[in-house]
Amino acid sequence: MVKANAYGTDAILVSKAVDKLVDYFGVAYSSNGYILRDNGIKSPIMVMAPEPTDLEKIASYNLEPVLYSLEMIKAGVALDKPLNIHIEIDSGMRRLGIKKEEIQQAISLINQSSLTVISSFSHMVAPSEVEHDTFSHAQATYFEICFKELSNGLSTKPLKHLVSSGGIKRFPQYHFDMVRLGIGFYGFDPTQLIHNQVVSMATFQTKILQIMEVKKGESIGYSRKDSLPYDAKIATLSVGYGDGYLRVFGNGNAEVFINGKRGKTVGNICMDLTTIDITHIDCKSGDVVELFGSTITIEEMSKTAKTIPYEILTNISPRVERFLVE
Repeated sequence: MVKANAYGTDAILVSKAVDKLVDYFGVAYSSNGYILRDNGIKSPIMVMAPEPTDLEKIASYNLEPVLYSLEMIKAGVALDKPLNIHIEIDSGMRRLGIKKEEIQQAISLINQSSLTVISSFSHMVAPSEVEHDTFSHAQATYFEICFKELSNGLSTKPLKHLVSSGGIKRFPQYHFDMVRLGIGFYGFDPTQLIHNQVVSMATFQTKILQIMEVKKGESIGYSRKDSLPYDAKIATLSVGYGDGYLRVFGNGNAEVFINGKRGKTVGNICMDLTTIDITHIDCKSGDVVELFGSTITIEEMSKTAKTIPYEILTNISPRVERFLVE
């Protein structure tokens, strides 16, 4: 899965790096797929949430749309062109997908068209949460019943897939023909079962712009929200909430890593700048600062922000430059 700009990293860089290593790419919207094709990506690309008006261009770019409703299937039929598609079944997410009672109508529409069903799939609601395992198994059972009915009614046998990153370790019995690797690819284990076996592929860094001395008790930053109880040195970093470094990290709520030591934020996070207490750190202007990476983990940051690693990653602004380090 390389949706949301490859989970906030860089969809083009990531896709080029693994184009020959994966069977499929998955993107959310058709525009994401066009960009990958324009940048030389050859592998099949599933478009997970297309609109009916996208299908003509999707076909011209040799993308494979997910048809998640009877309305979408009818739009695909009306296109009257050969098109590889994927059928999503709603097994409990209540987001996108057809239900069991719609399958026969879907089969009738597809069999009278130029559409080829490459796969059918569903989404588990809570695959990484043990307390919802009964629901997860019920989802799998419902999906298998729906898939069997769909598959038996089509002229070609589609691939079957259900689990995403959270279910790959916990539900091997539901791996079927393929799995959809999302956040797990980027080094995060939602189940925490193999978190010591995966490595974050993303590091967010910035640099020190200026170092300033402040007196004990002097206010620091917008709205005078923070100060230090001692004479101190602070460093101003070239990063702010405009880059995706959230305001909640300000006023000592988060740490960064500079020259082997951690330093806390001080004052409000600004749009473009952040200040850090470096009284105890030997550093200078131009030194590299890790905001998250091998030391300051995204899991740590997500706990501070009361969110999930997905949101921390995907919040990184497009203006932040991306580099692929091999």
